[in-house]
Amino acid sequence: MNSKRIVISTFGSFGDVHPYIAIALELKTRGHVPVIATSEVYREKMEAVGLEFHPVRPDMPSYDQPDELGELVARAMDQKEGPEVVANMVLPHLREIYADLDVATRGADLFLTHPLPLVGPIIAQKKRLPWVSSVLAPASFLSVYDPIVPPQWPWLYKLMRLSPWVGRGVMALAKLKLDKLMQPVYELRAELGLPRGEQPLFMGQHSPTKVLALFSRLMAQPQPDWPPHTTVTGFAFYDRRDFFGETEMPGG
Repeated sequence: MNSKRIVISTFGSFGDVHPYIAIALELKTRGHVPVIATSEVYREKMEAVGLEFHPVRPDMPSYDQPDELGELVARAMDQKEGPEVVANMVLPHLREIYADLDVATRGADLFLTHPLPLVGPIIAQKKRLPWVSSVLAPASFLSVYDPIVPPQWPWLYKLMRLSPWVGRGVMALAKLKLDKLMQPVYELRAELGLPRGEQPLFMGQHSPTKVLALFSRLMAQPQPDWPPHTTVTGFAFYDRRDFFGETEMPGG
């Protein structure tokens, strides 16, 4: 079997990073060369398990800055403001992320993306890389047949459950609102000579050839409006206790 260089792009908390460590370690046992491209704060974690690492901006607070990190996590987890906080962690840095991933994917045979860095699809399309996308939770599919329960608008779930047609109307309105938020993505695509493409938080995040749903079918069954080339893999488990200075952080 020929060894392949497989670059994995992710961003966020341990919950956004650990599943890809599990995948990378398995790829390594199969003779491939996995590279995890993510925030500098995770360099020590990757080196500890012998994985190649490539830093990607923006930098996150390190674990020896517990107050700053705790404040960021609290804001990101806020039911009302959280999604916008997370988006604003990425959107002002799109060109930096693109530049870093452009370097990380040199010589790559395959590119695996997490939804959040937002420029993963742009890299794959611009460089014509073989591309597999992934999601960590059923909510990322935004299905009208199995709608999410928005924490800030729980009544919306009941409305969408009335009919897929109602759900499609709600999704259309959501796309209109989110298009304004995603304008920096469209601008970057235009600068790079790419078409506007699909809405980045909807179908635009998914590879046209393979989507990995990294969760159990007990969490959700495939729906008619999921990408047809989706594979539900089950959870990718990795759990290790790490030490950052004198502070012990849970690995899960």
